[in-house]
Amino acid sequence: MPFTFRALLPVRLAAAAALGLGLTASTAAQTASPYPSKPISLIVPYGAGGSTDALARALTDRMGKKLGQPFIVESKPGAAGTLGVTQMVRTRPDGYSLTLVPLSVFRQPYLTKVQYDPLKDLSYIATVMNYTYAIAVPYSAPWKSIQELVADARKSPDKYSYAGSAQYSSNHLAMTELARAAQLQWTFVPYKGDAEAINALLGGHVDIISATSTILPFVESKKARVLAVAGAERSPDFPGVPTLKEAGYPVEMASPLGIAGPAGLPRDIVDKLDSTVREVMQDPDFIQQARMLGVELNYRGSKAYTAWAADTYAKEKTIITRLAGQ
Repeated sequence: MPFTFRALLPVRLAAAAALGLGLTASTAAQTASPYPSKPISLIVPYGAGGSTDALARALTDRMGKKLGQPFIVESKPGAAGTLGVTQMVRTRPDGYSLTLVPLSVFRQPYLTKVQYDPLKDLSYIATVMNYTYAIAVPYSAPWKSIQELVADARKSPDKYSYAGSAQYSSNHLAMTELARAAQLQWTFVPYKGDAEAINALLGGHVDIISATSTILPFVESKKARVLAVAGAERSPDFPGVPTLKEAGYPVEMASPLGIAGPAGLPRDIVDKLDSTVREVMQDPDFIQQARMLGVELNYRGSKAYTAWAADTYAKEKTIITRLAGQ
């Protein structure tokens, strides 16, 4: 068979195509930028100016310096703190859109229709802080311990009222769980936030309050007394105050705040963000800044946070179902 250029053409085309693919792959590998290569957005599902917003800005400022890219903090209050998570459902899992995740994210699906699944639609990166829930009374009140308050409330059903920030908030549920454990009956009076609830307590409109560490200045000025905290451990803000469990009541209302991204976030990006959070949270200057904000830091890595999320989602169903049946 004679040798012709036509016979060589398919071979040459194939070789050229292979060479082109090789160049394309090589070029892509050379031009691909390591994460992150542009600013990262973090949603804070609360109003600007509060302690959570301030902590988020302090954290992301330091994270940005370590990662070489700035963070853009967006405040999106409303919908019981779930607006950030709702947005993650529609976000590309590339690590450039993140959100803070409050406990309400695991509670709201049992209270109303939501547009997300907390176990399927998020990649959990790390927890950052805890909200401390303190049970407090006016400083002039006769109760010096949580046991004294419980004993008095048990003898006088429906005599006492307590304030908290909104129905089904963790402040509210800490008190309903205490009432269940100690067999009490008292009246919940909801307010828009801790500030209004504290004013109600100091004004004599309610007898008790379940609040975050915002009660601390009033404790220091001897206008209020904290009888117990609802966390797993004693709060550094109230070091001499027992937990409810220590006082003999099997109640724990843990409320960590963490960072998450959309589902499908690559493991290397999750690990890089997780390790950066951990580094920042070991910075003495950041620890001091958090202390000045009255914030209790609490780091939990990605794997532990993911396991915690699944466990908490199940526990929230139990609490809400029990409360709805009362």
